[in-house]
Amino acid sequence: MAALVLLALLETTQALLAPLRAPVAADWSAAAAEIRAAFRPGDLIVAAPGWADPVMRMHVGDLLPIALAARMDDARFGRVWVFSQRGAHAPEETHRAQSFERKFGAITLRRFDGRPAEITTDFLERWKEAYVTHWNPAARLGTPCPWLGDGFVCPTTGNSVRRALVEVDQQIKLAILAPPVAGGIVAVEFQSTVLGRELVVAAGLHDTWARKSPGTVYLEVWIAGRPARGTIVDNRGGWRELRIDTSALDGQTAPVRFQISSPQPALRQLAFAAEARR
Repeated sequence: MAALVLLALLETTQALLAPLRAPVAADWSAAAAEIRAAFRPGDLIVAAPGWADPVMRMHVGDLLPIALAARMDDARFGRVWVFSQRGAHAPEETHRAQSFERKFGAITLRRFDGRPAEITTDFLERWKEAYVTHWNPAARLGTPCPWLGDGFVCPTTGNSVRRALVEVDQQIKLAILAPPVAGGIVAVEFQSTVLGRELVVAAGLHDTWARKSPGTVYLEVWIAGRPARGTIVDNRGGWRELRIDTSALDGQTAPVRFQISSPQPALRQLAFAAEARR
């Protein structure tokens, strides 16, 4: 009984103190003014904790176009601004050095600087150059999926491969949407890829309602005609990154193919993005 009373007292205290620790509109406005004065094109702005992102966008949303908001990750950004409250930290801080910090009421504004990755190939930018096929392993037959409307449509299955804004793990991402098909492989190939020291692929399942259905998706990456690495994407994996060392091929041009398959393809809306970097 004493434990229950103590728990009730702690929760009541927390409920009373929490609003006092929350930033007010003036705190957000003052921090936003500081960012606007020092912002450079190519900077990234994030909120910590992540659930404060909608409030942050009310104040600096014009500095976060869709391409930034739906980014694959933060590797290409040299400077990252963090609106922090209640001592929270953002994942983007971990591989950068802090260069600025200032408090605005309950908001702590920090900036972290680092070396941005050099992108040798952005597959999302080049997605219309892809060669898409539906491959039947049993028949050893590949059927091309020609461009139709706003994407590639496979005539044998009717499924399409296209670039889209998707929702993965409650986050908006710009990705190539490539659902698997029954009894086959969807192959998305880029025949002339300038490689760097690393090939980074991020993938997840779109959307909240589709993720209620069972089944996994296998994503396999082939480089220069050989399998490099693969990963299994499931309902709980979120936006999962796969990193492939390509340092031996740095600066070379080679075909890169993404193969998508699933034993239970119904409602498996695989979304992926990829970059070759150095």
